[in-house]
Amino acid sequence: MAQNVKKQETVRFGESLFNTWVNSLDRVSNAQKELEELFLQSLEKQKSTLEKMTDDVTLIQEEQKKLFNELRENAKLNLQKNFGPSAGQVYEQWNAQLDEASNRALQLIETPYKESLKLLNQSQERFQETVKNGISQQQKVRDEITEQIKASQKVLFDIFETNSKAAFALFK
Repeated sequence: MAQNVKKQETVRFGESLFNTWVNSLDRVSNAQKELEELFLQSLEKQKSTLEKMTDDVTLIQEEQKKLFNELRENAKLNLQKNFGPSAGQVYEQWNAQLDEASNRALQLIETPYKESLKLLNQSQERFQETVKNGISQQQKVRDEITEQIKASQKVLFDIFETNSKAAFALFK
């Protein structure tokens, strides 16, 4: 009976080592998955921030344009009220020339800025996809290695168990 208890203790000890090893591998794998998920979340937040910034710039430009047009219209009405309709027409002609010059200048300034934002957004999306693909590949490799290690440990455990039984059989 005492030998039977020793066998069970030996088998339990071997199972315990194997289970501890497997649990450790699983914890390491889970920790890596959590880090990867946090990194992907931070990339997603960065992407949404860039998109919001682009949207905000567009909104600011639209509001600025609307305000500028309201100011022009008020100035034109004041000129017409104080100096007559011809003053309003002269003001409109002057504004048309000013618009042409300012639109050209704005294009020179605005185009590189908008293109830079567009490229930044595209680069962010590409980087995020590359990271996702890399993480996916890493996960596959990690899963394969984990399974191989578990299988190897199982073989070692089985050998340990067989040798333990053989050793106990010698002492019977």
